[in-house]
Amino acid sequence: MKTHPVSLLTGNFKQNAHFYVDILGLRFIKNSINQANPHMRHVYYGDFIGTPGTVVTFFPDAKLDRPRVDGKMFFNGIHFGVPAGALPYWQERLLSFNLPATIDGRGILHTQDFDAIPIEIKAVNQQQFDWHINFMSVVPANKQITGILGAELHVPDVVATANFFEQLFSDYGVVVKGNVINLADEQAIYLYETPNDAPESKFGKGSTDHFALAVESSQDLDYLWARAQEQGWRREVYIDRGYFNSIYFIEPGGNRVEVATTNPGFTLDESVQDLGTTFALPPRFDANKEVLRKWWADQGVLFDDYQPYSGTGRVNNAKVVAIHDQTGNTRND
Repeated sequence: MKTHPVSLLTGNFKQNAHFYVDILGLRFIKNSINQANPHMRHVYYGDFIGTPGTVVTFFPDAKLDRPRVDGKMFFNGIHFGVPAGALPYWQERLLSFNLPATIDGRGILHTQDFDAIPIEIKAVNQQQFDWHINFMSVVPANKQITGILGAELHVPDVVATANFFEQLFSDYGVVVKGNVINLADEQAIYLYETPNDAPESKFGKGSTDHFALAVESSQDLDYLWARAQEQGWRREVYIDRGYFNSIYFIEPGGNRVEVATTNPGFTLDESVQDLGTTFALPPRFDANKEVLRKWWADQGVLFDDYQPYSGTGRVNNAKVVAIHDQTGNTRND
């Protein structure tokens, strides 16, 4: 079991996009709205094709441009992977944007985005390749972010939350050792116990709405949905999100945990070239799409923040093909 989208809140879309696209080099892959609250935007960043495990999403809303309170229960931060040897590049790059960039004794680079979300960047034995490379970024292919490695989870009762993850997801390889919820491919969620006198958590800019884990099929969701009921865990909703099917739980600490399928994926309503360039909504919203488009236009939002990929030689029969120069390095034309 691996990570799937982690979804957070931001009060400033332009600053948010500047950080994740311009600085971190992710691609803006989906320009949508909150399916539960269509008067709130929902934007997605990831690798070139929005591969599960590379995607981070945000709900931008000016009303959220207030300090968050990380109190009794909250997910904290985003942990990204980069290719081995890339940390010096990232430290220099972040410092060039006047962002904090310190490497600790474990070799992990620490920074934060403009909403004060703690960002950890860790070297992994992986590198983006072929259609995963964001050809629209100035970040070199051999330095690009490879995916999401995890996050912190702060709860009043670490044991209760650990039992939730281990008992519900034991058939999917999830193992808890100490305060670490171990996922596949060295991904992990790190548990921290909050003090008894911690204040109530309050959402604000930088809060994590939910953290998602991936499964292959709706049959897996059916199995986990029934298993959660048998084991007595709190179930929230089972829903079709269009780009994937999802189930949501409230873990014992009070945080939302999503489990989502890896299909159909983000090319459901946009081609690879067009990802993130149109007002995107899954087909089940077609009847209301134009009404919503007009409402958003009246708010000054036209969903035209980014242009389609127009490079040549990289997309062939829906497969992105990297162009290499004579040195064997990928070119970012």
